[in-house]
Amino acid sequence: MKIQTLVTSLIALAATPAFADGHASVSGYALADDGATLVVMSDVHAPGDVMTYSLASPLKAIAWRPVTGELLGFSDGMIATIDPMSGDLTNLGATFMDDAMIGDGKMVAFDFNNKIDAVRAVTSAGDNLVYFPEGFGDNDKRAGSVRRFTDLAYAKGDAMAGTSPMVFANAYTNAINGKKASATFQYALDAATDTLISLANNKGTLETIGKITVDGVPVDLAPMGGFDIVSRAEGENMGLAILQMEGAASAGLYEIDLETGAATMKADLGMGGITGFAASIGM
Repeated sequence: MKIQTLVTSLIALAATPAFADGHASVSGYALADDGATLVVMSDVHAPGDVMTYSLASPLKAIAWRPVTGELLGFSDGMIATIDPMSGDLTNLGATFMDDAMIGDGKMVAFDFNNKIDAVRAVTSAGDNLVYFPEGFGDNDKRAGSVRRFTDLAYAKGDAMAGTSPMVFANAYTNAINGKKASATFQYALDAATDTLISLANNKGTLETIGKITVDGVPVDLAPMGGFDIVSRAEGENMGLAILQMEGAASAGLYEIDLETGAATMKADLGMGGITGFAASIGM
């Protein structure tokens, strides 16, 4: 089975100095089989147990919520918490505004802004949504709802200005478990320009940081996989991504240099078609 191939490959990962110098493990979560299967890695660098769970309802994307230590899933019309020990979904009853549905055929990027504890969903077609969890703010009318903001577009004067973006993954810095951050910065990956970019939240403005390269060679990204940042403390941010190259049969787990876009492969996952990825410090 494809999932068994993925599990076997992940178990074979070895710890590396870049990740092993801290005390806490890095847990990973991925969506496979068109979002119908959750793959849980207790430690993506030296996993002892890797589990897979069939989900009651397919998901478009997943994200780790640092403040509460929960894994959340997104699909049109539903935001749910996911039990990483069973795959059980709990619908949070979010209200989707009339213009906040995404539709089929789009890759969804999904990650929490840990400064405000709200999660952004952007798509390969330029959609820009935010889920404001229950209890958001002080009686904020947006709490418990999913709302649309300005579509994604490159800034005037940027090297990629005028290019239609195909953003398939996003990630915020300072994803510190158990508390909010004093500041965050949002990165994203664009398969149209094969670049690491910045994303200016509600304004949807994109700016180029650098081409994604492997061993110094620019790559051609497929709009598949996912991206997340784990943070031991504010300012200590490590980018991790599952990337699949155009024409390749399988994806890989990479560390992403957030200043340059250079990607270093940590493992070949042995399969393609990953549609979501999240990571956290510990379980």
